[in-house]
Amino acid sequence: MPTQSEHLYKATNNKIVADEMSRKTPTSIGWAITILFYSALHYVEAYNAKFNYHFHGHTQLINDMGRNPVFSTVFDNYQELSSLSWNARYRPRRYGDTELKEAIESHAAICALVCTKLGIRNPDQAKTSRAIVVPPSSSQNSN
Repeated sequence: MPTQSEHLYKATNNKIVADEMSRKTPTSIGWAITILFYSALHYVEAYNAKFNYHFHGHTQLINDMGRNPVFSTVFDNYQELSSLSWNARYRPRRYGDTELKEAIESHAAICALVCTKLGIRNPDQAKTSRAIVVPPSSSQNSN
């Protein structure tokens, strides 16, 4: 199973990709939203890895988040990101600045909560989110 640092590495780097992605078309905006969702997922997984707890699918993760009081303040944010991401991948919806702003705000709330709970610096509050891009030392490469 991936470690906490591996999840944080993935979360941070997914956010960097989303930030750098072109936002010229509804499709690219939809993919930026999807990448933000997966960044948020890795933040949640990083928190749970602290307790050696790992999920085995999106449904289990959402169900467990809903029961965990730690995530009560960001549960709606996570569900919103999940829904936006799913629709971007599977529905012919045209995303724009409004949906991207919602996704960025939801991601920021999840990132802030997890970073606070883990006692680590929030990369969204740094001058640049490029500050944490060093891969963790591991024999396992995760996507």
